Amino acid sequence: MHKIKLLLAILTLTAPSVILQAEDIDFATQIYPFVKSGCVSCHSPPYADERGRTRRPKADIILATKEGILNSVDENDEKILVPGEPDKSRMLQVTKLPIYDDMHFPPEGKAPQWTDAEKELFSKWIASGADFGDWTEDPTPREGLEWDGIEKKAGTLETFE
Repeated sequence: MHKIKLLLAILTLTAPSVILQAEDIDFATQIYPFVKSGCVSCHSPPYADERGRTRRPKADIILATKEGILNSVDENDEKILVPGEPDKSRMLQVTKLPIYDDMHFPPEGKAPQWTDAEKELFSKWIASGADFGDWTEDPTPREGLEWDGIEKKAGTLETFE
C-alpha cells in the first residue's frame, strides 16, 4: 500500500509539468520555422517552376502541410513522424545522424542544420503528442527560404528532380 501511495504522489507531482510542456510548444511559431528553413525547399508540395515544369518533393515527402508530415513515409513505408514516439520518428532521427552520413538531413550545404536546441524541442513536441494546434499548412511554403544570404527561387534548386 505504501508503494502505491508513493507512486501516486510521484505521478501527481510530475504529471502537471508534462501537461504544461505539451501546451507550451506551439508548432506554428516554435517548430515550423526550423522545419521550413531546413526541410521545405526539397519537401514542399508539387509546384510549377518558371518554365511550367512540375517539381515534385524529394522522396515524395511533404513537410509543408500537417497531412504531409503525418502521412509521409520513408523508404521502408514507415511513417516519418510517430506522435508520442520520438525514437520511432525518422524525421527527427535523420537530423541526429553524423553530418557525413548519407542519410543525414538536411544535407550539408543545402539548408541550415538544426541546432541541438531545435532537435531537443522537436523531440519534446513529438513526445508530447505532436500537437499541430490550428496549423494545417504553409500557404506559401517556398517564400522566404534563404541560406547564407542567397535567396533560393522556385525552379533553381538542384535538389529537385
